[in-house]
Amino acid sequence: MRRLLLLGLALLATACINDVAGLGPASDPATESFASSLNVNVATMTKTPDGLYYRDIINGTGPLLVKDTTVQVTYSGYLADGTLFDSGTGVSFQTNALVPGFREGLMGMRVGGRRQLVIRSSLGYGETGSPPNVPRQATLVFVVDLLAIQ
Repeated sequence: MRRLLLLGLALLATACINDVAGLGPASDPATESFASSLNVNVATMTKTPDGLYYRDIINGTGPLLVKDTTVQVTYSGYLADGTLFDSGTGVSFQTNALVPGFREGLMGMRVGGRRQLVIRSSLGYGETGSPPNVPRQATLVFVVDLLAIQ
Protein backbone atom coordinates (compact mmCIF):
# COMPACT_ATOMS: atom_id res chain seq x y z
CA MET A 1 0.00 0.00 0.00
CA ARG A 2 2.85 2.39 0.75
CA ARG A 3 3.99 2.30 -2.81
CA LEU A 4 0.87 4.22 -3.84
CA LEU A 5 2.50 7.24 -2.24
CA LEU A 6 5.73 6.68 -4.13
CA LEU A 7 5.68 7.90 -7.68
CA GLY A 8 8.16 7.15 -10.42
CA LEU A 9 9.94 10.20 -11.79
CA ALA A 10 8.63 9.55 -15.28
CA LEU A 11 5.02 9.48 -14.10
CA LEU A 12 5.53 12.60 -12.01
CA ALA A 13 7.19 14.49 -14.84
CA THR A 14 4.46 13.49 -17.29
CA ALA A 15 1.67 14.53 -14.93
CA CYS A 16 3.24 17.90 -14.15
CA ILE A 17 4.08 18.65 -17.78
CA ASN A 18 0.57 17.71 -18.94
CA ASP A 19 -1.06 19.90 -16.29
CA VAL A 20 1.20 22.91 -16.84
CA ALA A 21 1.02 22.60 -20.62
CA GLY A 22 -2.75 22.29 -20.52
CA LEU A 23 -2.67 18.83 -22.10
CA GLY A 24 -4.99 17.35 -19.53
CA PRO A 25 -7.71 18.74 -17.27
CA ALA A 26 -6.39 19.75 -13.88
CA SER A 27 -8.53 18.97 -10.90
CA ASP A 28 -9.55 22.07 -8.99
CA PRO A 29 -10.46 21.21 -5.41
CA ALA A 30 -12.28 24.54 -5.06
CA THR A 31 -14.92 23.37 -7.55
CA GLU A 32 -15.02 19.71 -6.59
CA SER A 33 -17.63 17.94 -4.48
CA PHE A 34 -16.40 15.87 -1.54
CA ALA A 35 -18.11 13.13 0.43
CA SER A 36 -19.50 14.58 3.66
CA SER A 37 -17.62 11.89 5.61
CA LEU A 38 -14.34 13.59 4.62
CA ASN A 39 -15.24 16.87 6.32
CA VAL A 40 -13.57 18.91 3.56
CA ASN A 41 -14.30 22.61 3.25
CA VAL A 42 -11.64 24.16 1.01
CA ALA A 43 -13.05 27.64 1.66
CA THR A 44 -11.70 27.42 5.23
CA MET A 45 -8.38 25.79 4.34
CA THR A 46 -4.98 27.31 3.59
CA LYS A 47 -4.09 27.21 -0.11
CA THR A 48 -0.46 27.11 -1.23
CA PRO A 49 0.76 28.73 -4.47
CA ASP A 50 0.87 25.23 -6.03
CA GLY A 51 -2.83 24.67 -5.33
CA LEU A 52 -2.51 22.34 -2.33
CA TYR A 53 -5.12 22.87 0.39
CA TYR A 54 -4.44 21.96 4.00
CA ARG A 55 -5.75 22.47 7.50
CA ASP A 56 -4.29 21.55 10.83
CA ILE A 57 -6.62 19.37 12.87
CA ILE A 58 -4.15 19.08 15.75
CA ASN A 59 -1.16 21.38 16.13
CA GLY A 60 1.86 19.34 17.14
CA THR A 61 4.27 20.52 19.80
CA GLY A 62 7.37 18.57 18.71
CA PRO A 63 10.11 19.39 16.21
CA LEU A 64 9.17 21.27 13.02
CA LEU A 65 9.56 19.56 9.62
CA VAL A 66 11.30 22.06 7.35
CA LYS A 67 13.48 20.01 4.99
CA ASP A 68 13.52 16.73 3.13
CA THR A 69 14.25 13.91 5.53
CA THR A 70 12.74 10.63 6.71
CA VAL A 71 9.46 10.87 8.60
CA GLN A 72 7.26 8.40 10.39
CA VAL A 73 3.54 8.92 9.80
CA THR A 74 0.13 7.40 10.12
CA TYR A 75 -2.12 8.31 7.21
CA SER A 76 -5.36 7.58 5.40
CA GLY A 77 -5.84 8.50 1.75
CA TYR A 78 -9.27 8.98 0.18
CA LEU A 79 -10.74 9.81 -3.18
CA ALA A 80 -13.15 12.76 -3.25
CA ASP A 81 -16.12 10.35 -3.14
CA GLY A 82 -14.91 9.05 0.25
CA THR A 83 -13.33 5.81 -1.01
CA LEU A 84 -10.32 4.82 1.07
CA PHE A 85 -7.51 3.94 -1.37
CA ASP A 86 -4.52 3.69 0.97
CA SER A 87 -3.53 3.85 4.63
CA GLY A 88 -0.59 3.13 6.86
CA THR A 89 0.26 3.16 10.55
CA GLY A 90 3.73 4.08 11.80
CA VAL A 91 5.14 4.05 8.26
CA SER A 92 8.50 5.64 7.47
CA PHE A 93 9.05 7.54 4.22
CA GLN A 94 11.73 9.74 2.76
CA THR A 95 9.86 12.94 2.00
CA ASN A 96 11.62 13.47 -1.33
CA ALA A 97 10.12 10.15 -2.56
CA LEU A 98 6.49 11.17 -1.98
CA VAL A 99 4.05 12.65 -4.47
CA PRO A 100 4.59 16.42 -4.48
CA GLY A 101 1.34 17.34 -2.73
CA PHE A 102 1.90 14.92 0.15
CA ARG A 103 5.49 16.12 0.55
CA GLU A 104 4.49 19.80 0.45
CA GLY A 105 1.64 19.14 2.85
CA LEU A 106 3.97 17.68 5.47
CA MET A 107 6.34 20.64 5.43
CA GLY A 108 5.73 23.00 8.33
CA MET A 109 4.08 20.34 10.49
CA ARG A 110 5.28 19.65 14.00
CA VAL A 111 5.64 16.15 15.41
CA GLY A 112 2.40 15.24 17.15
CA GLY A 113 0.34 17.17 14.60
CA ARG A 114 -2.52 15.96 12.44
CA ARG A 115 -3.21 17.63 9.12
CA GLN A 116 -5.79 17.20 6.36
CA LEU A 117 -4.46 17.61 2.83
CA VAL A 118 -6.49 18.12 -0.34
CA ILE A 119 -4.17 17.37 -3.24
CA ARG A 120 -5.07 18.39 -6.79
CA SER A 121 -4.27 15.80 -9.44
CA SER A 122 -1.18 17.58 -10.76
CA LEU A 123 0.37 17.29 -7.28
CA GLY A 124 -0.72 13.67 -6.94
CA TYR A 125 -0.94 10.98 -9.62
CA GLY A 126 -1.94 13.28 -12.48
CA GLU A 127 -3.14 12.24 -15.90
CA THR A 128 -2.44 8.53 -15.49
CA GLY A 129 -3.56 7.95 -11.89
CA SER A 130 -2.28 4.92 -10.02
CA PRO A 131 -4.39 1.98 -11.20
CA PRO A 132 -6.32 0.20 -9.98
CA ASN A 133 -7.01 2.28 -6.86
CA VAL A 134 -6.54 5.88 -8.02
CA PRO A 135 -8.22 6.98 -11.26
CA ARG A 136 -6.68 9.53 -13.60
CA GLN A 137 -7.02 13.20 -12.62
CA ALA A 138 -8.12 12.27 -9.09
CA THR A 139 -8.17 14.79 -6.28
CA LEU A 140 -6.84 13.11 -3.14
CA VAL A 141 -7.68 13.76 0.50
CA PHE A 142 -5.26 12.65 3.19
CA VAL A 143 -5.35 12.81 6.95
CA VAL A 144 -1.78 12.57 8.22
CA ASP A 145 -0.34 12.27 11.73
CA LEU A 146 3.34 13.20 11.96
CA LEU A 147 4.77 10.77 14.49
CA ALA A 148 8.51 11.42 14.17
CA ILE A 149 11.23 13.11 12.15
CA GLN A 150 14.19 10.78 11.79
